[in-house]
Amino acid sequence: MHLFKIAGKRISKRYFYPLLSLALVCILLFTSFGVGQAQEEQSSPESTPESTPAPTTTVIQQPTSDPLTVADVASIRGVSPKELYVSIPQSLVAESFRADSQDKLNLVITGNNFPKAESSAKNKITVRIGNPPDSATTNTVKVAEDGQAIFATFSNSQLKNLPRGTHPIKVEVAGNATSIDPQITEEQLQVNISRPISSLTTLIVFGITTLATLFLVGIIYLLAKESKRGNVSPKSLKSPNQKELNALEWLLLERQTNTYSLARTQFVWWLTIIVFGYLFLFIGRGIIQNIWEFIPLSGFAYTFLISLVTLVTAQATSNIRGTKGSGDVNPSWSDLVVHGGIIALERVQQVVWNLIIGIAFIVILLVTYTTASSLPSIPQEILVLMGISAGGYISGKAVRKAGPNVTQVVLWDEPQDLLQNPQAEPHLTISGEHLSQATSAIVQMVYLDESNNEKSETRIEVKQENLCTQEPDPDYPGEFCKKLRINFKDMNALPDQQWYEWLQVFGDNFTAQKVKITIINADGQRSVWDGSNPVPERKVTAPQSGY
Repeated sequence: MHLFKIAGKRISKRYFYPLLSLALVCILLFTSFGVGQAQEEQSSPESTPESTPAPTTTVIQQPTSDPLTVADVASIRGVSPKELYVSIPQSLVAESFRADSQDKLNLVITGNNFPKAESSAKNKITVRIGNPPDSATTNTVKVAEDGQAIFATFSNSQLKNLPRGTHPIKVEVAGNATSIDPQITEEQLQVNISRPISSLTTLIVFGITTLATLFLVGIIYLLAKESKRGNVSPKSLKSPNQKELNALEWLLLERQTNTYSLARTQFVWWLTIIVFGYLFLFIGRGIIQNIWEFIPLSGFAYTFLISLVTLVTAQATSNIRGTKGSGDVNPSWSDLVVHGGIIALERVQQVVWNLIIGIAFIVILLVTYTTASSLPSIPQEILVLMGISAGGYISGKAVRKAGPNVTQVVLWDEPQDLLQNPQAEPHLTISGEHLSQATSAIVQMVYLDESNNEKSETRIEVKQENLCTQEPDPDYPGEFCKKLRINFKDMNALPDQQWYEWLQVFGDNFTAQKVKITIINADGQRSVWDGSNPVPERKVTAPQSGY
């Protein structure tokens, strides 16, 4: 691992930007290449010359101007409407029959040479939707004057057992099946039956899917908890200011900066959505439509691929360019949109688009799952937008400078009394990564002043003459350092106190871990330390009576 870091630093200047450009191009290619072809395959049946657009209203097709030719057997040319909504609920649970028994459903079938049904018993016309035993049949038929259309009426009692899905339309005249126009395919003489689903049925499917998803998430949670148990310091070494993280927060935590990682979060977000959506549709189709088969992803493989490439590229960028500033002491959800305590717009747009597209997917799935045969299709423009959004996020990480990350603060510790040893040089050393050098860094110190039995916070900003660079960063000469030193002697931080009196109060609060030290880099990124950072080499100064 150490060799890998060294190699990464050595190639950063020469190969970083070409590699970054290649990664961004791959993201865009993954989002566009093949998606158009997949969507063309899905939409090709609608664009074939033989197919005709399906009407959605009960409009009678007008007779053609062709002269009527009398045939021995009637033929079918079309059916309208193509979508039938039957208002009889079908549910997993027993419920009352809510539809009005007087409701009617009309079907218009166009063709040639339909005889008058009432002219003779031999001309009896029967219309059937579906195949027995799950079918609906009616003899309530009216024939147009020109014999080119019939009007079939179905009652709710006839449609009660008709299942959801696509069903063929069949017409019999005097017990004989009618022929079909040679230019019309059998698929065009079908209707799609839609039925309402009770809220209780949806709730049952949702509950089963949630349990299955929680089972899978629980496995990941236990693995993360086990990893957290092996990396967390014992309670005896924990600071009282340190936030206790659960296993999910631990999974999303970026260890180097002690902040929540946006790349990790968006990957877990889409992984959870895809797993839940797949299980929900799989279970819903199986229970409601009795169809147990694998569900097509409809482009969500590309969505998952985008989130995976974003995660890997973000981690590689952090290793090469450096991590962001750690910001506040404990991790918070604001870490997703800030970069070292500064709002980053490229991170904001990444969060916004992931939320919008993810929530829209869940809503579409819940509304359409009863008749859907695949996960909701994602338009190609949305996939490209996700790729551009991910590319903007990665580019923002690349162009921004690395931020400060304070790992250790050591207070000067001498047994001599400062009043008796005027030659002593009390100081405080700040160690970490990507700290701006003394000429451009800003250091603020806040401690809890409990004098006169009153609690108040006192903020001190260290002047430039009291700062010095101790250990410059060899990878970023002239810009960053690894150690900063604050000299307290003759500091005169407070006007009504001598520097050694102020240092006495500060030292007591430092030992009690009631101190916050903030270092702000030249670009505004900051890192706050209060003793709760889980760094084992941190030294705690014992209370001294000499100052």
